[in-house]
Amino acid sequence: MSLWARVGQTAVLALLLGLSLTVQAKCVVVTGVATLDDKPEAFARQMAIRDALRQATMMSNVKVSSDQRVENYQLQYDRTRFSSQSKVQDYVIVEEGVEPPKFDDLFDENGKEIRDPKEVEKLKLYQVKMEVCLTEDPQACNKTPGNHLQAKLAVAPVVTTDEYAARDIRRLLPGYQQEIMRRLREAGHQNLLQMDTGSVIDARSTVRPNLDRELLEPIRERTGAQYLMLTVVRSLSRSNNDPDVWNDIKRFYNLEVRPNARFIEVETFLVDLVARKQVWQKRHGFNIEGDVTVGRDKPFGTSAFFNTDTGMVFHRLLHEQVSDLYHEVKCKPLTTRIIDIRDDDYVLLLSSESGAKPGDQLAVYRLFGRPVRHQGMALGTDTRPAGFLEIERIQSRFAIAKVVSEDERIEIGDLVKSW
Repeated sequence: MSLWARVGQTAVLALLLGLSLTVQAKCVVVTGVATLDDKPEAFARQMAIRDALRQATMMSNVKVSSDQRVENYQLQYDRTRFSSQSKVQDYVIVEEGVEPPKFDDLFDENGKEIRDPKEVEKLKLYQVKMEVCLTEDPQACNKTPGNHLQAKLAVAPVVTTDEYAARDIRRLLPGYQQEIMRRLREAGHQNLLQMDTGSVIDARSTVRPNLDRELLEPIRERTGAQYLMLTVVRSLSRSNNDPDVWNDIKRFYNLEVRPNARFIEVETFLVDLVARKQVWQKRHGFNIEGDVTVGRDKPFGTSAFFNTDTGMVFHRLLHEQVSDLYHEVKCKPLTTRIIDIRDDDYVLLLSSESGAKPGDQLAVYRLFGRPVRHQGMALGTDTRPAGFLEIERIQSRFAIAKVVSEDERIEIGDLVKSW
């Protein structure tokens, strides 16, 4: 029997037994480097680790895209982009330390020997040799520093564009929001906040998220959330699919023509409150046939509601909606900020629900320069690494951290990220 036939039989057997085939990890050895250049050694070490992990991910499953422009038979523009779908499954540091400058580095570009000790010191590199194991499993998350932290997700009140069709379902909107919260916690996302008031749904035209800074900034300040989930119930329409002749007979004898079909459609948006942009959108829709009218005596979310034909479909819809959203946010890196500095203590807007614990190290990024604007729109502000913090204490709604290393002075308002 050929190799491919045996592999095929193994796959079929695994499916029949309900087993999952794991993706084989590929391990590589890489060396990451970072120049000292008057930077603290601890800062250069962290940057070298990040350089090694980036190198490793580019050694497997790399996609190359090229853009070229030719004018008058001459190449005027040539741009190539490399991207990888591989993720870090695990890594271990094999060897690390400061590498002294090489002999050729002791001479400048004119061949003149560099005698200034300070200039020679800048040429030193911090090197980290690492063994990194990669996976191409689409469900896996990058196992980079801080990857276990959960970004805070705020769940906004649910809105509907079909209020008239929803009149047979009591407590539809608040009940729907509470079900989302409950199911997200069951799925594993604990860093949640239920918003009681306020929405960023723009109802002036097509119902969609309103990304105005004046609207999103207060929500982020009030909730401390990194992402905002918005749900729009777009359709709850009921109809009767019986033949017209049969319905005419019913009307002739004054019998009620009851709806026996329903179409439910829900649209979900995920908004990044830090970048002030929509990062995910998906629609879920189902057709129902049967006794589709619920009745005001069965409020949304109760066992009586979920035992109806409409309730069973909502159960399936909620399962798919929450599952899709959870897999969208579970691998996203955490971003928060420094809200206060008290002597040597740095106060972070970071709750215990994020999974943070004492000893976790986070990267600090400094916003520098003026905000970038284009055609009246604020596109954001450039950032650069400023240092690293280590969490010392976790309170219910904030964390206290100490500086591990800093390339420049860390200040209130600086962004703090898990990576």
